[in-house]
Amino acid sequence: MENTLKHVVWVEENRYAGSGRAGVRVRYDLVEVVQLAGEALPASLLIPVLTAALGDGWMTEAERLHRQRKNPWLVETRTGMSGCRDYRLRVLQNAEWLNTPIVASVHVSMHGKLNQGLCLWLGDLPPLLAAMLQDYSPATEDVFLRVYEPVLQDGFQEAGADSGLQAVLDSLKAIEVMAE
Repeated sequence: MENTLKHVVWVEENRYAGSGRAGVRVRYDLVEVVQLAGEALPASLLIPVLTAALGDGWMTEAERLHRQRKNPWLVETRTGMSGCRDYRLRVLQNAEWLNTPIVASVHVSMHGKLNQGLCLWLGDLPPLLAAMLQDYSPATEDVFLRVYEPVLQDGFQEAGADSGLQAVLDSLKAIEVMAE
């Protein structure tokens, strides 16, 4: 999958209306979703947002990578006292030593939001999403998505650079003196 960075503005238009902006980036088969503005992304919007940002072929590529996995795997779901849910992917690295580390996880808050975002190998997404879909069906109605490629604006000053405030104040003071 090609290296890409997209911003996705999302708006839920139902009675629990929410909105926000998420960043979606894929680099070297590592997918990241982060909250950039507004509310955290609802878990029910994860698949629609990924599809909007990455195109229709991302699931096929993710499944292809998943099937190339070298070790047996297991998805476990943990529900916290608050009602949050953690979906954890374990792999069996060494059966003799019962070594089954968690290689990827997705946290969904008690409000059904991805308030920690996600960062994981694209091949780890299919089994985690399969487990998540049992609890959070993808939203398809009353959702507006706008995808765009962000562009860095010109004119940023280096951190620590003089703001110019004192120079403006001095010039205004000089104008006042000249006007008298």
